[in-house]
Amino acid sequence: MKRFSIRGALSYIIPLALFAAMIVWFLLAMRSADSSTKQRELSALKATVENGVTMCYAIEGAYPENVEYLMNNYGLVYDKDKYIVDYDCFADNIRPTVNVIERQAAK
Repeated sequence: MKRFSIRGALSYIIPLALFAAMIVWFLLAMRSADSSTKQRELSALKATVENGVTMCYAIEGAYPENVEYLMNNYGLVYDKDKYIVDYDCFADNIRPTVNVIERQAAK
């Protein structure tokens, strides 16, 4: 009969535990990277809208009245199913307020 030893068991358990810890670490890193990417996409979209607003004012002498104007005349493109662009224009000579919000996925 073969005798069961603690050293023999540990020689299998320790590598398995290390492997499981590496998988958990990898999954957490992927989640963090996904969150960081979403924040960069939001920032990039807001910067793009702000640049379009500035360009419109520089060329036409007035701020655009809505986001659709930027889309039609200045080539702004974004995924309407993924983002909400809150564009509040008070007057054509006062810089509008721009907020970009990510839509929540339906569960």
